[in-house]
Amino acid sequence: MSDATHAQFDAPHDPAPAEDLDQTALAMLDVLVNRLSDNLDHPEVWALLGELRGDAGMPTLLHTLRAARPRVGDPGIGHNLDVIEALIIALREDKATGIARLKALEQRDPASPLTAGASFYADRIDDPQRTADLSARFCSSPFIKFETLVDGTVAPCCSIWTQHRLGHLDRSGFEEIWNSPDAQEMRASILDGSYRHCHKQRCTLILEDSLPLRDEVTDPGLRAILDGKLTRLETLPRWLFLAHDPTCNLACPSCRAGLEIADADQQARFDVIMDRVLRPMLDNGDDMTVSVSGQGDPWSSHHYRGILRHLADSERQVNLQIYTNALLMSERRWAEHVGLARHNPRVDVSIDAASPWVYEHVRRPGKWATLIENLRFIAGQHKAGVFHAFSLNATVQLDNFQELPALVALAEELDADELRLYMIQNTGTHLSNSYARANVAGAEHPLHLAFLETLRDPCLAGAKVHMYDVGTWRAIALERTLPSDALGQHWSRDDAIAAIGEHIQANDFITAAALCAAVRIRLPGDVNILQAEGAIYDHLGFVRQGNWRRAMAGA
Repeated sequence: MSDATHAQFDAPHDPAPAEDLDQTALAMLDVLVNRLSDNLDHPEVWALLGELRGDAGMPTLLHTLRAARPRVGDPGIGHNLDVIEALIIALREDKATGIARLKALEQRDPASPLTAGASFYADRIDDPQRTADLSARFCSSPFIKFETLVDGTVAPCCSIWTQHRLGHLDRSGFEEIWNSPDAQEMRASILDGSYRHCHKQRCTLILEDSLPLRDEVTDPGLRAILDGKLTRLETLPRWLFLAHDPTCNLACPSCRAGLEIADADQQARFDVIMDRVLRPMLDNGDDMTVSVSGQGDPWSSHHYRGILRHLADSERQVNLQIYTNALLMSERRWAEHVGLARHNPRVDVSIDAASPWVYEHVRRPGKWATLIENLRFIAGQHKAGVFHAFSLNATVQLDNFQELPALVALAEELDADELRLYMIQNTGTHLSNSYARANVAGAEHPLHLAFLETLRDPCLAGAKVHMYDVGTWRAIALERTLPSDALGQHWSRDDAIAAIGEHIQANDFITAAALCAAVRIRLPGDVNILQAEGAIYDHLGFVRQGNWRRAMAGA
């Protein structure tokens, strides 16, 4: 091993002398650990282990790793050895056990592309329908997208799908960021097929195998990039996604700890960013897509309203996407920006709830009545052709997963083009302490089975519903055995109530909650079921959510 790694192995508390370890295996582990030291995804390492899994030396490698692991004090080296061990277990011993260990390691560093990549490879090994090899695929995002973030950095695609950044808004002008060494490194990782900067367990395009095949890319600009293996670009971004001003009129618990409003110093900073970075794109780009805002609300931000005014007055044509909570997007406010209508606006409204009691908690201090009034205005403009597209979206978590069917119904009522559903993500910051409680997708969550039962609702298969990562959990819900399956296919209301009662008597409130969720699919307005569900939630420690079930019963 390298000197640094050997130093960890030679600690005084070693359970066995270093000379007892197989030196050939140690040398190979040294190579692997050093290759993984950048914490990026390394599909070439995973593929190598896959090719060698039947090799006679693999048991020795695994034995040596396990013997050496207690000697390692460096957390980074130890983590990488743990990843290698878990992957070898998945490849040689038991796939499910290995993947479970990789998933546990992901929780230590949720944003790490390394652990996500190993897990991605392990999940797809020997799967004839899905491959972990992305070398035949192409992602255009790093070649067309410029996404500004609250910390001042610029991302090449969704900031959750990769932690790689192109540059910083406060330190460089547009051209320096767009063709920076970091930008070119990201593009090179797409062209070489490694996607090593991508989080392969978060990117929906990767998970859904929806990236286009390289040979099928016909766009002239992208074709030239592929054929010429270009990382330095002479063209402007096609997609400017603005998310650097967090100013918002809401303090949603899934997003932030409190209200955020840019002060005078921040406004002055944004003016500089507008002149040095944004204006060169806005004033020179043709047929560019401009999205505002991926963070905060555009109508509550002085800076974003200035950009919208700039677009309203500009002679250039863009494709405008407005991401908003809609509370300030009233008929009066829209009338003040008449010129925006010629940019074929698409309006995407984040609502996260379909009832007043849930909405006014998860979107505080928003008011349901104001939301509904403005949604009807937006829906009317969409019907009249002013808005090219209209969609709703929700971040799914503990507080609102029961409302998924109602969200579908609301989207239908408003004749929205699409309902987009995303699972809550552990983005760190204020969510770190509450994430485990909010994340009903977690297998250990008391309401995980109730969440899966809810996902079986047939309405979620509707044409307007795009489930993104929630779709992975719906597939699991449809495939695995859940508590409702014990009721059989032709159960009656009395059968269901009896089964729920039996589990309550046995103090099995987790299964009882799951059965309530299943019964609500067939009997959505049953007051007794809703009240029972509320009481069960109380027993599980979710009193607020129990109160919401009782509120629904009262309604």
